[in-house]
Amino acid sequence: MVKRHNKNDTTIQKINELYITTRRKYIKQKGGQYSTFNNFEHSNALILSDWMLQLHLDGDETYGVFNGNTVNKFITFDVDYADDQPMAKWATRKLIDVLESEFNIRSNDIHVSFSGNKGYHVDLFLDEPIKADEAFAFYQRVITVADLPSNKIEYRPTYKQAVKLPLGIHQKTGARCWFVDRDTFEPFKSFTYLDDLEPMDHSLILDALIDLTPEQEAEFKEIAERTDVNITAVLESDAFAKVSEILTAGQLLRSNTRHETTVLLAAFCNSQGYDQADAIGIIMETLWNTPREYFSEKSTPEFWQSETERLVKLAYERNYQLGNADMPITIYRSEIYAVLNVGTFRQKQLAYAMLVTSKRYGPTFYLTLTTAMKMTGASKPCVVTAIKKLVEVGFIEYVRKREIDKGRSRELGRPLYKPNRYRLLIEKPKTNEQSVEVLPADNLVDVALLLCDSTEIKGAVGRREFDNRWSR
Repeated sequence: MVKRHNKNDTTIQKINELYITTRRKYIKQKGGQYSTFNNFEHSNALILSDWMLQLHLDGDETYGVFNGNTVNKFITFDVDYADDQPMAKWATRKLIDVLESEFNIRSNDIHVSFSGNKGYHVDLFLDEPIKADEAFAFYQRVITVADLPSNKIEYRPTYKQAVKLPLGIHQKTGARCWFVDRDTFEPFKSFTYLDDLEPMDHSLILDALIDLTPEQEAEFKEIAERTDVNITAVLESDAFAKVSEILTAGQLLRSNTRHETTVLLAAFCNSQGYDQADAIGIIMETLWNTPREYFSEKSTPEFWQSETERLVKLAYERNYQLGNADMPITIYRSEIYAVLNVGTFRQKQLAYAMLVTSKRYGPTFYLTLTTAMKMTGASKPCVVTAIKKLVEVGFIEYVRKREIDKGRSRELGRPLYKPNRYRLLIEKPKTNEQSVEVLPADNLVDVALLLCDSTEIKGAVGRREFDNRWSR
């Protein structure tokens, strides 16, 4: 026999915490019909109270709640296939799978209860209320991705449509609306299901709203509007300055900026020619280096990883580029002389590529082998040899070299290295030193000839190299 609840039980407190946004408007079931009580419109209507919730748990009366008109503190997917319970179970399983696989909702944050007839309620409880239109937009996004009909999977609650509270009795069928196992649908015949339940991070819902449609490209446009980060390579963007600050600091610059920083760095890595694995490594390192208090209480490294992988994949598929790719940079005469004196022509090309990269993204910078190969046109062995030479002659130094990414290595079951980081060691230019503004299309030879005459270059590189590579 099921034990009846006592007043002021923890379960009543949890129902208040998780479900009730307004007490002045609610529904009461009698037979198969529902009546609405609205104290906003009728002052003699009783306000939903704890003793009513007690009656609900006791099975004497059955109540349901509306949202707070402008906000939702929970979202219910009301799965109702009339008399076809096998179909209701199938749709519920598909809905759960999509919430987990496509929207990164943890299994433990998805709560399923029997509706009392043939259907099920799938509840998501939020640690902070969100706007009602955002909650509804999330519902629409989910059923679209799941390819489930909105007339069978309905959205609740709204301010006009309530949802029946769980753990009570369906007054028409007499069935108890227990929470059920997500896989087997076997009921948990206990009133204590809610007692230790903790709501999920509401930002998971808000994150899922970004990129609603490919046409809108909302994922990146919304972030650009909030952060002045221009992802479409418009020169007025301050994306360059932001990336430089983030990479120099090695962490988030402000609290609660994980999402926008991830998008920004994903676009940066794509514009630099890094592969997706390197991009994920750079972003995750930035997040791990950030003090824990910069994140919301419910935010976990597992979620950071899954979101980083999702956003990097999106940035690369749509080929988003950082907004500073075509911005001019200043190269000084002494810097070109430092480049001219490092070794072979290929090594000079790599030195120039590193000089340009440091100008764009700060004195400590990433440069993967893939990117270096693209920038110099050299083979991988040639680039590896050139890097060794630049270290030997003191042009650069390693800030990090072949450091294993322990977390991702454990995940993949094989060693995975973080991208190497470098620092330029050449002297800073003197005041009023000769300089030129250069663009990405300007190569080493073009820039050198703007800052030095041919005799000076020939003296630095030798006659044979000059005749083969530098003469015009």
